Amino acid sequence: MSEAHGIIAVIPARSGSKGIRGKNVTNFCGEPLITWSIKAALASNAIDRVIVSTDCEEIAAISREAGAEVPFIRPRELAEDQVHAVHVILHVIEWLVMRGSALPEGIMMLLPTSPLRQAADISGAVDLFRARKALAVISVTDLGKYPTNLRFMADHRLSMTFSEVDKNAQRQGLNKLYGVNGSIFLARPHALKTYGTFHIEGALGYLMDQIRSVDINDPADLELAAQFYELLKMTSSIEVKS
Repeated sequence: MSEAHGIIAVIPARSGSKGIRGKNVTNFCGEPLITWSIKAALASNAIDRVIVSTDCEEIAAISREAGAEVPFIRPRELAEDQVHAVHVILHVIEWLVMRGSALPEGIMMLLPTSPLRQAADISGAVDLFRARKALAVISVTDLGKYPTNLRFMADHRLSMTFSEVDKNAQRQGLNKLYGVNGSIFLARPHALKTYGTFHIEGALGYLMDQIRSVDINDPADLELAAQFYELLKMTSSIEVKS
């Protein structure tokens, strides 16, 4: 099936959560956590459809109220702890095919755990995707580290992560390290079906700062993100929700 112009954003949001009970609908600065990702996608003007994949009627109702589509309830076997989120995306692609819908040029995965991701980040990632005709774009943040800084540790014993790097090399001669921040994943449907991952060789990185890259997995992350949000409001560098 040929790909049509346009980007579909898929937000995976299952009911089970070990770190925070009911995480996807927990209150974050006055709104359910999942609402932040939905509203950012809709405000970006770069997304043609926002689809929430969930196994939970409560999440579905909140998502619809925020403006997202919830065209199905996710099968139980795709809502288990061990299921990687990419399989949820592949399920959406299969659902589109089964309905005879033209596949979009890109499928974007937005995890609800990144509430400080901005509409401008989403549109920026799409612009990069199109300008470079990329197979995939993944958001990253500057770790502020270099290969000489990183270590594995087992039983308190340290070993170099990059053994080929000169241990005494000055950072000016080294490449910076970037970490996948879990905020934006964008790929062409045919590439996702072929490789079964967004982490495709040659994927491009979309750079986000560390504050907008905050990823909520436990109560401490939730508190930190709320503090970051207040800080960003003060500096007028965030789209403050009314």
